[in-house]
Amino acid sequence: MSDRDFFREVDEAVRQDRYKELWDKYGVYALIAAGVIVAAVAGFKAWTYWQERKAQEAGTEFSQAVTQLEGGEAAKARDALNALAEKGPPGYSVLARFQLAAAEAQAGNTDKAVADYDALATDSGTDNILKGLATIQAATLRLDTADYAEMERRLKGLIEEGSPWRYSARELLGLSAYRLNKMPDAEKQFSTLIADQGTPQNLRERADMLLALIVGVPQALSTTAK
Repeated sequence: MSDRDFFREVDEAVRQDRYKELWDKYGVYALIAAGVIVAAVAGFKAWTYWQERKAQEAGTEFSQAVTQLEGGEAAKARDALNALAEKGPPGYSVLARFQLAAAEAQAGNTDKAVADYDALATDSGTDNILKGLATIQAATLRLDTADYAEMERRLKGLIEEGSPWRYSARELLGLSAYRLNKMPDAEKQFSTLIADQGTPQNLRERADMLLALIVGVPQALSTTAK
């Protein structure tokens, strides 16, 4: 046996003794730890499967409820949507609440619809983008009756630079000002929309048309006075 082989055998023997010592000291705990890890992985997989299944079931229920609404089965649809809103997965719960609010608006229950949208807009469980949508929807329903101060209060947070809802929010503010004959405010909102390079084309065209009407109002009054 060479010296190298001898030292290798000694080294292996020492390591085996260390492993045995460690096993004698921690073997049971190592088995328990391994069991806990296996159980945790299995539990996580089971939880993931359960969540996916719940989401699939909720998606099916939501689609069926929307179909029922479109088919005139409002009572059945509302029952299904209310159940999803209360006990469904977070995403479908929010979507169900949006659908319920829209159904109230369509049925002419404007105050209830506005209250539902306002609740969504202030709910911490609602995604920020959807909060903006709920705010826009509520403001749209209030457009014909709210004063300009209320519209400003509702839409103030959405007209800031970088907000994805600033175009719709500014259009609503402009329309509110125009309805209430607050032409300087209306002109400001529509001019800002036209100056913003990100304004969608169809919205820009509407702003341009309304701005032309606003600018033409003093001229028409002046002509009439003569």
